[in-house]
Amino acid sequence: MPTRALVLTLLVLTPWALVACQSPMGGEDGQDQLQEAIDAVIARQGASPIRGDEVLPMQSPPKSPNEIFAALESRIPELDSLGPQGVNGGIGLPLGPGISGAADSEVQLSLKSALAAAVRNNLSVQGARIEQSVAQTDVVKAEAAFDAVLLASTGYQTNSVPPPPIDIPGGLNNAFAQENTQTTLSTGIQKRLTSGGTVAASVEMDYMQQATGSIYDPANYWTNSVNFNLNQPLLQGFGSDVNEAQIRLARNRDRASVVNLRQTLLNVVEQTEIQYWSVLAARQQVVASAWLLKVGSDVRDVLKKRLNFDATVADYSLAVAIVEQRKANLIRAWLKSRDESDRLKLLMNDPAISVGSDSVMVPVDHLVQEPIRYNLRAAVVTAVEQNPSIATAVLRIDDAAIVLVVADNGRLPQLGLQAGVTLTGQDTINQSDGSFGGAFSEVADANFVSWLAQFAFSQPIGNRAAEAQYRRARLQRSAAVIGYQSAIENAVFEVKRSLRGVTTSYELIEQSRASRLAAAESLRSLTVLEQTLAALTPEFLQTKFQAQDRLATSYLAEVDSMVNYNNAMARLYHAMGTGLTMNRIEIEVADAVQ
Repeated sequence: MPTRALVLTLLVLTPWALVACQSPMGGEDGQDQLQEAIDAVIARQGASPIRGDEVLPMQSPPKSPNEIFAALESRIPELDSLGPQGVNGGIGLPLGPGISGAADSEVQLSLKSALAAAVRNNLSVQGARIEQSVAQTDVVKAEAAFDAVLLASTGYQTNSVPPPPIDIPGGLNNAFAQENTQTTLSTGIQKRLTSGGTVAASVEMDYMQQATGSIYDPANYWTNSVNFNLNQPLLQGFGSDVNEAQIRLARNRDRASVVNLRQTLLNVVEQTEIQYWSVLAARQQVVASAWLLKVGSDVRDVLKKRLNFDATVADYSLAVAIVEQRKANLIRAWLKSRDESDRLKLLMNDPAISVGSDSVMVPVDHLVQEPIRYNLRAAVVTAVEQNPSIATAVLRIDDAAIVLVVADNGRLPQLGLQAGVTLTGQDTINQSDGSFGGAFSEVADANFVSWLAQFAFSQPIGNRAAEAQYRRARLQRSAAVIGYQSAIENAVFEVKRSLRGVTTSYELIEQSRASRLAAAESLRSLTVLEQTLAALTPEFLQTKFQAQDRLATSYLAEVDSMVNYNNAMARLYHAMGTGLTMNRIEIEVADAVQ
């Protein structure tokens, strides 16, 4: 895998299109002023688009000359062999007894494998993927509001009404009693329109059975009708911008869930990479502590042999105390190394290497020491284009704009149109029993047509609630723009801080190496002096103890500077939003809603 430093160089030299965080809002309510404000935020932070023909000057981290390298050039290989040796941080490094008491199983792990396992299995990533799937279902739910609805109903009713209280000679009072049985069946379809109205078409069928009276013999008959209805708001609630607002909000939530998934992946990639190098650094601390214990024990043994000669009991006791302290430090290093290994397993969440297992992670990749080439403006522009927090802020502005359109429409009066036409047919052919088909034949002839057209108007006096809601929506949009500005400024700050960390850490690599070489030269000089002196004084041996400590400390400082350099690059890619690209990780969203 090519170094990420080279990939970053290619990335910042790629021509940019227009900045992707431009406002996607529609409407004319303050749109020009809003776009000017957004463009001003981008320009103020130096994140204006880069033209394809513009050549960007590239920089590398500074490398200050150090006279130590020139002075010790001939002895550098010898000095590198003194002190803790990093190669011993690999396979077979003893870490003391584990919790279970069983022998540790070591798992060799590359950074690429660690990142792949974390992206695949990390619980935070799995949760973000589920949230993204939930957001997709919300889009389908919002779009389903405009699906056609099938309606059907049926009923049976019996009526028995007494005659009016009149006195008719001949006992004919009951001749006017009303008794009937009505069976109804209706079916139809209704659909909501994006304009805010609804259209419906229905068919109703009534079968009336009437009781026989003493004077007349009423017939049973069918009455069928076909109805077409339209209800349409003309002012408040009119238009697709208002009625499809929930769909657009749901789609924005779906986009936000994808952005959140990308942000989660970026976080996990950054955390995993930093933890990978933390495991390596902890193992190097074990190496340094073990080396200090070994060379300290040698000095203690020398003092023990020189008791009653030129070493006092106090001198020997001090050496024993130093060795015992180094034993304690080695145990602490064992503990830290195991803890850091378990933290890496926790991030990876690999079923084959569970946190509960006794396996110990062994990083096999080397720390990157090559200088990167960068351009601050290019890095800032990349962050504005790809940082997920800025994309989230853009979606919030769009949400606020959608709500503002709805609130603006809500200030209009309510004016509704209701229109309809009904075709009715009744069987008049068979007087003894009505004909179902005969009633529909009359419907087809359109002999009986009913029309309806009416308007309804209402407007609250003062309209204070709608005006307050509109002002609230405008304030929320202003707050969203401020959040967008804050997101850009935070992204720029993180890019600058990360770049500063990269350059400083790189400079510290050289400086810490010079410090280690100087400490190794000090210990080498003492070793040469020890071989030439006829007698070794306790003071000399104490000086040797101190030289050992300085060399181990310088060695760990050099390791830390390299770890910090790699961590700073990981933070830089995270701040720019390119952490996934740099590690060749792609987001796959199944069944994405278009």
